[in-house]
Order: sequence, then structure tokens, then C-alpha cells
Amino acid sequence: MTFSPTSMSSSLSSSDTDVASVITAPPPSYSAATQLQSRLKSFFSPTTTTPHLMGEVPSFTLPDDFDLTNQKGFKSNSWFTPAHMNSQKGIRRVSSAPNANKLLVKQQQQQQYPRPPLTPSTHSLYHQSSKEDVGSMLTFGRRTFRRTYSSASIKVKQLQVGPSSFVKIRMLGKGDVGKVYMVKQKNTDKLFAMKVLSKRVMLKRNKVKRALAEQEILATSNHPFIVTLYHSFQSQDYLYFVMEYCMGGEFFRALQLRPGKCLNEEGAQFYAAEVIAALEYLHLHGFIYRDLKPENILLHQSGHIMLSDFDLSKGSSPPGNPGVVKSTSPNLPPSIDTKCCVNNLRTNSFVGTEEYIAPEVIKGCGHTSSVDWWTLGILIYEMLYGTTPFKGSNRSETFGRVLHCDPKFSHQPAPYQQHTPSSPCKGLIRRLLHKDEGRRLGSRAGASDIKAHPFFKSVNFALLRHESPPIVPLVQLPNGIDALNFRKMPPESCSLDLEADINVSSPRSIYPSSARANTSHDDDNNNSNNDSTVKDVSGVNDNPFEKFNSMTLYHEGDSDPEFDHY
Repeated sequence: MTFSPTSMSSSLSSSDTDVASVITAPPPSYSAATQLQSRLKSFFSPTTTTPHLMGEVPSFTLPDDFDLTNQKGFKSNSWFTPAHMNSQKGIRRVSSAPNANKLLVKQQQQQQYPRPPLTPSTHSLYHQSSKEDVGSMLTFGRRTFRRTYSSASIKVKQLQVGPSSFVKIRMLGKGDVGKVYMVKQKNTDKLFAMKVLSKRVMLKRNKVKRALAEQEILATSNHPFIVTLYHSFQSQDYLYFVMEYCMGGEFFRALQLRPGKCLNEEGAQFYAAEVIAALEYLHLHGFIYRDLKPENILLHQSGHIMLSDFDLSKGSSPPGNPGVVKSTSPNLPPSIDTKCCVNNLRTNSFVGTEEYIAPEVIKGCGHTSSVDWWTLGILIYEMLYGTTPFKGSNRSETFGRVLHCDPKFSHQPAPYQQHTPSSPCKGLIRRLLHKDEGRRLGSRAGASDIKAHPFFKSVNFALLRHESPPIVPLVQLPNGIDALNFRKMPPESCSLDLEADINVSSPRSIYPSSARANTSHDDDNNNSNNDSTVKDVSGVNDNPFEKFNSMTLYHEGDSDPEFDHY
């Protein structure tokens, strides 16, 4: 877990609102008994007699090994539920992903063939993966894909832990308002990443509402490419996030340790697709990310990515209803228009990372969800070349290049020096880095526009988490307690004592009213959409952190044993 040392912000005020998480009615095109709906229904209802079972040519086909009988994801996905079944139930904003029943069966079969323990490479802590590597990795240590991602697989419970429930192992990262530690839960010995934020520093730097926004996103997200939150609570002096410990460390560090600090085009395509899936999910919930960069991407021990650090994210209140994008091919189903969910969100804050910042943010004319697609273009370029396309010797030169220059494509660094990006790849980057946000790829229908680009023609987005990642982090110990893939942090000048810190649900205010009043001036005064943050509490609330919820989140599948032993 990392913080953004180069993040910049200019802050203004906004008011609190709650983000709705349920759509009251499905899109009209799914309510009608159309031919397309009957086709889709036939594939998700195994007991129904369909034309292709009687020898006729099917309209389109699904993968042969797709297990429909055990598919919770489709069962709970309201997008493919007939209208008469949706009459009493709204559509939940979820991103269903195929369960891994078959994958787990393969794991059990592969466990009878033990593999030798991994040893660190003399050149890198990461290695290029193959199907054999991934198969071995899945059976070694943690059972990777036990989690499910349906609408009913996450439950909020009363807080069950506190600071003293954990033992601090080591510091993993440090930022301007807090630190991230590896901790071990006492009663289970399970490892977590604990993000600890200082209340005094947040008040001094006007970042209270950012912590609230981050909690809102983490507590409502249930996606394989977004870091998982398990507990959140507060003490008199600190806010705590207890999250999944990603043994692979920072994606940025993984790139830096590779030859040429880059990936080949196939690897860049894979990780870009996973980032798109995560951004699509955030936009569907009404949030724009605004700070995409390799430092904010973590690597799961399987090699798949997980987005983290949502303190610069911005939410639409309430989010709009998703639309439907009709497919131009008769063999493909329609896709979801996530642009509609963040259509009313336009903000004027100056936030982001210098080399990733979009032209409209520099101009100060306000920005929308299109900034996420600009940063995606920068990320793809950096994965291919090991540097960003507009980097200058100083901030002014960098901003000048962002506003006036186009990305240049040459041969990739060694060991890919014989290759230049393909035409679809260069075309995608150019369209993502269009200076006019209204003409940028993704400005029409969001992620659906980008997923339909020829560069991703070979990508099966629905099954990404079952594909072999380009990078598999080396893990010596099954639980990753050695933090092999993290930077060595200097000793702390003032160590946090978890045993002495007592969690409280509503701490008594210890802050002067002048300090509390500053929390209203952090972001977006001229925003056309209200922000889900604390209001000016001067004379109104004694506790500026009252809206920070203490809770425990239960994720279906996490009650299963975490580790397999030979």
C-alpha cells in the first residue's frame, strides 16, 4: 500500500450526501421480451430446450468449459434476469465474475504433484509467468480464488476487532498523513495491511473528507481487482483501515525491477484490461478514480492487480443509472454504458500526479470521468516504455508537453528493442491521450468504448482473473510475512503502540473549532455535484470524524481455510 507523494490538490468546500447503491428499475431494453433477451435466457437456463440442442445453428456460442450449473455469478446478475422476476427487486450495482469452482478442482488435482520451493532470482524478485508457473502458484500456499463476487457475497457486521487485536510486524509504506503496516491478527495469525491515518495531521492538511471518501469506496466495493477492506475503526488519535495484504507489493516496483523497466505488448494489454475492469466498476458505482499510476496498483500473489489508495476519488451523488450500448455484431450481447453513472459529475479541483495529470485539469476548466481514461493511456505507455510520454525536466515543462505535444512511439527498451507497438496499440494510446476530453476514447459510453477497441479484440474480460498474469511475484513463505516484494523502510522515529491505542465509536472532540472549520475547504467549491464529505463543523459538530464508520466486513469464502499444506 502506498501513498501519493506527488499528489496535488486545491481545495474548496462541498456538502455531504449519501451515494445510492441500488437502481430502482432495470433499463427498458431489458424489460421487453425481445429476441435478444430470449437468446440470452436460453444460455443461462440449462433446463430450457434451445434450438442449438435440436441441431440448429446457434446464434452465438459460449466457452465449452463454462459451468452454468454452479454459476452463482449469473444467477445473481440482474442484468440477465427476465422482467417478471425483477418486478419486486431492484438491480444491484455489482460486478459479477465467474466463480472458480473448476479452477479449485484443478488445484486439488495438482496438489498431488508437489513442486520445489521458490527461491529468489539473482536478477529480480519477479519472473515472467507461464501456464505451468501459474498452475503451480495456485496450488502453493494460499488458495487464490475462493472469494465470490455476487451481490450477496458481502455482509456488514458490528465491529469485531480493535487496535489491540493485531500485532505489528513491519512498516510497508509511508505517506504524508499516515503509514501502512503489515499486521497479524492475534486469534487467527492471518496477515493484513493496516493503514493508519493521523487525525491531527488530516485536520491540519484539510484531508478529513478524503479519508471518508476512501472508506465509502472500500466498504462498498466487491471486485477482484480492487483491494478488499475487512475492518475499519478509529481511536482517539487515529483512523484504521484493515485491508487485504497483497504479497506482490507495488506494481511500480515490479516494473522497475524488470529488464528495461517495461513489459511487452501482450503483458501491457493484460494489465490494462484488468485496470479497465476496475475503473468500469468504480464508474458504475458513481466514482471517478483520478489518481491512476503504478504506485497505486498492488500485485496480488497470483500476479493479478488490485487498485488501492482512493483518497483522491470523487463520487457522484446520486450516481446515474447505467445505460445500454447495443452491439454492432449480431453475435455479441449489448454492453453497459457506465458514462451515464458519472454523467453529472464535473469537478474543478487540481488533483493528480504530475506526469499523469490531464490537460483539462491543468487548464482548470473542470474535469469529468474522462481523466481516468487519460491516465490509462499514460499507464499503458509507461508499461511499454518504462517512462511516461510527456515527462519534462521540471513541472512547467511537463505541463507544457501535456498541453501541446503528442506521444512519440519508437522501439521499446531492451530486451524488446526489436519491437515497436502495433498499430492498434498506438491507435488506442493516441485516442486515450486526446487533448479534447469530449473526443477522448471513453467519453461516449465509458469503459465499453475502450473494451470494444481492436487492441482488446483477443481479451476475454469476463474471465480475466482466471488467465495467466505476465508477472508472478516470488513468494518464499506461504503467508508472505517476509515482505520480499516491498521496499525496506527506515526505522520509525515514533513507533505506533497498538496495544495502548483503544478504539472508540464516537470519540470526544479534542480539536479547536478553527481547526475543525478547515475541513470544509479541501476540494471542489465550484463543483456541480455535491461531495460525500463532512460539512463545516464549526459550531455544529464536536467530532469531525463522526461519519467514519467502525465496521467489520464479511466476504463469502473468506471463512474457508486460508492455506493449504502438503
